[in-house]
Amino acid sequence: MKLDGYDVDPGDLVYDLFFGDGIVRNLTADGRAVVAFGPRAFTYNESGVGQHGKRSLYWHNPILLVPMKSETQWGLQRALNQAIAQTLRPGAN
Repeated sequence: MKLDGYDVDPGDLVYDLFFGDGIVRNLTADGRAVVAFGPRAFTYNESGVGQHGKRSLYWHNPILLVPMKSETQWGLQRALNQAIAQTLRPGAN
């Protein structure tokens, strides 16, 4: 299993938008990751989608900045962040 182009392995540290810091417990036969958050554990697919039906699992907390109110300024922030992410993402170049 990969998450954002990187291999997911048992013991990896990850971050869920709802539960915070977690650790990959194991991988399932169907290519999902079981992630533990203290005594609770949830299963995620390669898109980082778990029980909430929308992506919530990332390698780190994805919130890096406070969004701007202006749609124009927010659009610029998003474009810059996406350009940086594409440059750093494995296989992007």
